[in-house]
Amino acid sequence: MGINKDQKKDVGDLFDYSTLRVIILASLVIVLSAFLMGGISYMIAEKAIVKKIKSQDLVYIVQSAAAKIDGRIERAKETALILAQDPAILEWVKSGEKDTRMGDYAQEQITDIAQNYDYSNSFIVSSITNHYWAEGGKLIDTMKMSDPDDSWFFQTIQSKKPVSVQIDFNKERNDTFVFVDALMGDLNQPLAVTGVGVNFKDIVQEFQNYKFGEKSNLWLIDEQGDIYISEDTEHTEYNIESFLPLDISAKIIAPTEKRDFSPHVLEYQNRTGEIFDLIYLPLKSTDWKLVLQIPRKESLSIVDSVKLNMALAGLISIMVVVFIFYFISSRIANPYKRAVILSKELERKVNERTQELNEQNSRIMESIEYAKMIQESVLPPREELEKALGEYFTIWKPRDTVGGDFYWLRRGKKGFVFVIGDCTGHGVPGALMTMAVNGILNHIVDDICADNPGLILKEMNRLLKQTLNRNDTENFVEDGLDAGIIYKPWDGPVVFAGAKISLYVKKGEHLHVIKGSSKGIGYRSTDLEYEFLNYAIELEGSPVFYLATDGYMDQNGGEQDYSFGRKRFEEVIHGCDSASLAKQQEIFERTLAEYMAGERQRDDITVIAFKLTS
Repeated sequence: MGINKDQKKDVGDLFDYSTLRVIILASLVIVLSAFLMGGISYMIAEKAIVKKIKSQDLVYIVQSAAAKIDGRIERAKETALILAQDPAILEWVKSGEKDTRMGDYAQEQITDIAQNYDYSNSFIVSSITNHYWAEGGKLIDTMKMSDPDDSWFFQTIQSKKPVSVQIDFNKERNDTFVFVDALMGDLNQPLAVTGVGVNFKDIVQEFQNYKFGEKSNLWLIDEQGDIYISEDTEHTEYNIESFLPLDISAKIIAPTEKRDFSPHVLEYQNRTGEIFDLIYLPLKSTDWKLVLQIPRKESLSIVDSVKLNMALAGLISIMVVVFIFYFISSRIANPYKRAVILSKELERKVNERTQELNEQNSRIMESIEYAKMIQESVLPPREELEKALGEYFTIWKPRDTVGGDFYWLRRGKKGFVFVIGDCTGHGVPGALMTMAVNGILNHIVDDICADNPGLILKEMNRLLKQTLNRNDTENFVEDGLDAGIIYKPWDGPVVFAGAKISLYVKKGEHLHVIKGSSKGIGYRSTDLEYEFLNYAIELEGSPVFYLATDGYMDQNGGEQDYSFGRKRFEEVIHGCDSASLAKQQEIFERTLAEYMAGERQRDDITVIAFKLTS
């Protein structure tokens, strides 16, 4: 059925050809945005991949290879020392190798080690007779100082080192050997040199598995930079100066006053401007180093494929969007199809909105995880807690990802202040309250008072009300916190003050409970002039101190689904007896978990115990 002139006129009235210009302009904006976002995404991905390669991938490769080499050498050292310390072999060498029975035993030992323990050879060289005994019971040489090939023996004797390691590349066998030598008897006057030889052929083959890209290189070098092991055997016996710039080679070879076994990452450009990433790692068993070199373009090859895929996806997306713009605009003048188009548009918007909600939910969860990381970062680190509290444990379990419980520590010249707190609310609101309280505590201890727990609580009450507009009845919010504060001067008794949090002090079999004030901090019912009482506790008898928020005691469970309660909490303390605090932490956690029996955690939980000494 055709379109008559009137219908064409209607379409012409409804369809404004300026729409085409709008479509073109919108398409250009979309194209520009797509290319801009694609470029930014590529740059971000490139930086992230380079950072990951330097900090993780290269480090993992050299540490894996180093661990294998160190393991082989350490095992060889132990074997060489076992031979050197064997009393029967020692007696045989002392006798000038005249005891036939002992000689048979010694020869059996070195033969057994070579055949059954994955060594290429084993040997005993006497400094009395200069005889060189090898596996199989063969006397293969008599060492002479005039023979250059025998210089290693006399150098080892003169070194007076219990164990020494030497590496040698054999051109004829195209293989690398490591010899581990141990001195027998008195180091100042050794009776003999014993040891084993290790063939690194399997490690050379395994270097191929560590190869990262087609043009990467993994080398084992000595103190002078000579290459002894490489997945490319043509590199062997060359110096790394043949493959690296002189300044980079100098950094790798340079000795250090104190041995550092951590990996070192470098970056350089060759003469053609190509960027290389390089990492080197000193071995723990010898003075050698592992070096891994890789061209940057190889490590970024995955980014190039991502770039191509992004370009193709962007081009297809642009074409689809432009087509949809044109299709909708050119058909909107048709009254019959308008409802269908609007319906599809509505469906598309619903799908987009659903996707947006999913993305928003994902961003919210990411934000909460980030908030958890921030909240954990403001808690005192383990090192600070150990310096102040000595032996201690902490149980900190927010009900949700983040929560309103916290603990805080500040060490000063005269002593330290330790705070445990339970802010109103759970999750993000509770976590925000802990941030506010943390700032208030920093201000009070730094600028007002650092040695009077009662005064600190009073100032917290005042500043928290001021912060939360407690004097503004229209905007009043009933939020606050419970807190317990301990001040311990370096040369005096413990001072405690609490706001709805008690201190449990256990000396031997006796448990003393110092109850905190019945008033909380920041609430309307707590007057600004309310005084929180201080309590002094002497440290005789090595007391153990326990602080806890109400989350542990309010947790429901058991057969009657009742709260755990303070009585059971005190029973747990008594039940710990003289157990270490690390063991007590396990007892507290296990007892509560068994009581909960699968029940959901009701509140944020914090329990802290520590043992101070005078």
